Amino acid sequence: MTLLIVTTTGLCNLKCSYCGGSFPPHLVPPKEQYELKDLIALVKSLDADVAFYGGEPLINPKLIENVMDALGPRRRFIIQTNGTLFDNLQEDYWLRFDAILLSIDGRREVNDHYRGKGNYDTVLKTAKRLRELGYGGDLIARMTVWDRSDIFEEVTHLLKLGLFDHVHWQLNVIWTEPWDFRKWADNSYLPGIRRLVSLWVERMRQGEVTGIVPFLGIAKVALFGEWRSPPCGAGSETFTLLPDGRIVACPIAVDSEWAVVGDVRSGILRKVIIGEPCTSCSYFKYCGGRCLYTYMERHWGEKGFRDVCSVTKATIDEVLSRVGEIRSLIEEGVVKREEIYYPPYDNTTEIIP
Repeated sequence: MTLLIVTTTGLCNLKCSYCGGSFPPHLVPPKEQYELKDLIALVKSLDADVAFYGGEPLINPKLIENVMDALGPRRRFIIQTNGTLFDNLQEDYWLRFDAILLSIDGRREVNDHYRGKGNYDTVLKTAKRLRELGYGGDLIARMTVWDRSDIFEEVTHLLKLGLFDHVHWQLNVIWTEPWDFRKWADNSYLPGIRRLVSLWVERMRQGEVTGIVPFLGIAKVALFGEWRSPPCGAGSETFTLLPDGRIVACPIAVDSEWAVVGDVRSGILRKVIIGEPCTSCSYFKYCGGRCLYTYMERHWGEKGFRDVCSVTKATIDEVLSRVGEIRSLIEEGVVKREEIYYPPYDNTTEIIP
């Protein structure tokens, strides 16, 4: 199934330290410059699900409402939002999303350091309002993980809140200038991953499948053999429509010529795929090359690329070391197959951090 990510606007009402806020308007305009009928025709021609993205997508809620009204209930809808503009969208539209990804980076002090004072409380207020409304879709905490993040503490904190079905994270190894990633990974991140995997399996022994997206995604490949490259589908099954009508392979590759694959009227004219050195690697079927943008741009150079790769391999190894036991738990009926089979559809989670 194709997923079309619709960037509703290049504007953002926040200026997070790892992102910098709004896109330059000449790259991602503040509002769509195409006609709604062309977008709807594109979605139908692709038979695509639709995800809304930004900037902050709720700065342009009218486009979201128009698309959902035009396409009706037979299509999946997803949104990635910073969770601060809840009232911009009418309540009945919130309830129609199959998945809602709220940006939150863990504990209050960590989140607010990166995203601004008071942001943590605002996002949790949105999550609580969704639950009070009766939202029954997949509510996902979407983290960015950086140098102040303790992966074990941030993930377990979000899960303990009892608001989120799943927690996903992406390493901040794309947007910022190079930082001492390798030292942090060795001293903090990978030890935290090992603790987190142990906790994840321990809870599984008790019949609970905790919604830790990267672990579930790796286990899904190992147990059921389903994978794709990259795991988010960018450039192969997932494409992004920008407000100026360009279609790009990846939603953040807004200034990259290699990423332009078509436009709103002509449709998708080509795909972008990951090649060597990834395709001949024994880990490729699990990581799928990890990230198309990182693979193509190599902002941190070859050494930086290899450092991120080695951390990815270590994470995969940790999960794979438990797959035999997980398979037994499924066979014994302690946990259900469908609880491990995640995501069941493309919900914009990148799977591999």
